[in-house]
Amino acid sequence: MSVAENGSAMATAPKGKGLRRSPASVRVKSLSTPFQQDHSSLSSLSHGELVAFTKEQPGVAAKAIADLLLAQRFSTAMLDMNVALMETNDLTQLMTNIMQHAAELIDCERCSIFMYEKATNELAAKVFDVTDGGSTKEEAEPIRFPANVGIAGHVATTGTTLNIPDAYADERFNRSVDEKTGFVTRNILCMPIFNGEKQVLAVAQLINKKDNGDFTSTDQQSFEVFAAYCGLALQNAQLYDQLQRDAARRQVALEMISYHTRAHPKEVDDLVQRNASSSLADQLRSVTFDPLTIEGDETLVACKAMFRDSGLVRAFRIPHETLCAWLICVRRSYRDVRYHNWKHAFNVGQFIYGVISSSEISKVFTDTEKLGFLIASLSHDLDHRGTNNAFEKKYSTALGDLYGTSTLERHHFDRALSILNTEGHNILTHLPTKQYNDVVRFIEKAILATDLGKHFKHRQTYKELVEGDKFHMDNPDHRFLLRNVLMTAADLSATTKPFPAQRRVAELVYSEFFDQGDLEKALGTSSAELQDLLNRQKVADLPKMQIGFLDFVAGPVYETLGKQFTDLEVLRSELDRNRRDWVSLQEAGPYEFVTPISVLTSKTKSDAMLKTDHVFKDTIAVDEV
Repeated sequence: MSVAENGSAMATAPKGKGLRRSPASVRVKSLSTPFQQDHSSLSSLSHGELVAFTKEQPGVAAKAIADLLLAQRFSTAMLDMNVALMETNDLTQLMTNIMQHAAELIDCERCSIFMYEKATNELAAKVFDVTDGGSTKEEAEPIRFPANVGIAGHVATTGTTLNIPDAYADERFNRSVDEKTGFVTRNILCMPIFNGEKQVLAVAQLINKKDNGDFTSTDQQSFEVFAAYCGLALQNAQLYDQLQRDAARRQVALEMISYHTRAHPKEVDDLVQRNASSSLADQLRSVTFDPLTIEGDETLVACKAMFRDSGLVRAFRIPHETLCAWLICVRRSYRDVRYHNWKHAFNVGQFIYGVISSSEISKVFTDTEKLGFLIASLSHDLDHRGTNNAFEKKYSTALGDLYGTSTLERHHFDRALSILNTEGHNILTHLPTKQYNDVVRFIEKAILATDLGKHFKHRQTYKELVEGDKFHMDNPDHRFLLRNVLMTAADLSATTKPFPAQRRVAELVYSEFFDQGDLEKALGTSSAELQDLLNRQKVADLPKMQIGFLDFVAGPVYETLGKQFTDLEVLRSELDRNRRDWVSLQEAGPYEFVTPISVLTSKTKSDAMLKTDHVFKDTIAVDEV
């Protein structure tokens, strides 16, 4: 059965759950082999009968033998080609293999392949004039010429084959190469090589049929089948080459990002020389301390004090320079979005430090867990883009496509791990392997716990255990719940700070939400479809929305914590005081922002916002509402 017949048979096969054929396989199976004569009757003849047949019909016998030899050569060439295609993904080597086998298959003197570059509408070849012996001409830079020039150009633009018996008689033939080299081109078989989508991928040019012959229709059919397989191989090699280039570009980008985010020696030296005052060190231990009073590099000094005064530096032999480098890199890895930035991370870290150093909880967790807590709290929003998980999924952002669940939180953890893996920044470097792995797992789970989408289930279970007096510190599952609740309590701790700080943070949070709402509207979402907290037109209702947040999200966290740890009851009391102030603002009428414009305006935008920046020209800034 011929290839064409086989393809037809497959096309009429009953539909079922079989594999769906690609456009490339359909094309290959639609081609006709050059050997369609049926000589199967000869195979049943005995030796004597074959001798007699040869004498009686020498012409038919000779034709049959020639066809069989040609079929054998074609099969051998195709098998060799399949092996050659699997030996390498290097595009240049693959093209050399193709040309060598093509010259052997068609029995011609030379073969060249010109790749079609659609972006520039050019044909290009770095290796050309390959013979069946494999000799080549390789140029340091590819030879390029317009895709609409010459014989190869005609084939590239029309997608049709040219079989030219007399090259010099064809006005499209360029004689200059022959004149320079002394080579004489007699005839040319020029054929397009298609990819799986029937687009011209390259042009193959076979030159001078041997023994002064002409290229026949059999040659043309043979090479057409051969070229179809070559097209698939070239396309795969191009994809592989593109993947390699993309990987190299990513590596270069990572190296560049690493250079600009990692701590530099002078910065480290400066931080090494600075230490927190005793009064600041005392304030940092309080869960009600307002970290917003600390600005700039002083936040790094405060973080140093937290690691030192907690005993973690000594317990885990954290080198001073390494700690400073890690802190600088962590701060630099936060984007300057309105709320989810380094200042927020520092607030969360200070709350965790206050809890694990001066409350009853300090006796609950081991030093290893405390180390994990402090690292996780400072790293929990690394590289936050100013949008939430729902946005990343809804609009299929790069992060949304990369991570299945807890999109942002998994990205934050990955960034945290990459910083720890950066040379000179690994503050866990002296930990034994098991302890190192335990800390990393703790950091991962703690960061993932900041996903509010998972918090409510954990909070309810924790509440039932505490109120039913069934919470046991020696139960790993219960400790898991407490860790998760503490991370959420830290993440929302701004609700427990003095009201001026709480109001400022709330305005930053809603400003970031409104930015996302603006972005969603620019991407096609109507105002009616937006949640109120994302809708800038709802700014007057900010006190009402914040009261709802305190009642249904933040409040229950601190209420249950206060029931289990009495020295944390103050957190719920502070939140209730803030709630009363929000009620007063709600009763006073339409809300107005009080945070300075310089604070409300972020210096960077999310990646998604940058892609649609042209639609934001008429957007009203939050400070203009």
